[in-house]
Amino acid sequence: MRLLAATLALFAFTVVLAAPEQQRTVDLRGPHALEDLQKSDPAAYGQIEAIIAGLREKPVRAEGDWLQVTFDARDVNLSRFIYRISLPPRQLLSFTLRDVRYTLYVTRTDVTGRASPVR
Repeated sequence: MRLLAATLALFAFTVVLAAPEQQRTVDLRGPHALEDLQKSDPAAYGQIEAIIAGLREKPVRAEGDWLQVTFDARDVNLSRFIYRISLPPRQLLSFTLRDVRYTLYVTRTDVTGRASPVR
């Protein structure tokens, strides 16, 4: 009986240790999200500003390994085939920096549409 109780306790302890931690997420799509980030975490704000500036300069960087190589970002996810209809179009980008998940729109100034007549 003691062996069974010890085994169950060990199993329960292992399950608790194996449970994933809650990851903090920051949604940068809101109007004051960058200001809030600057107040709460100035170091992260500096990195996010550099990322946004780099993506403004060359939006195609979001499609490659630029975030991983330059900023050590993990779990980079770009909605490659889904564009928000705006002028210019935008894509949803999310990535993890230092255990914080960020989500933002990448404005794709390098992608243009054109109208064609219906036949």
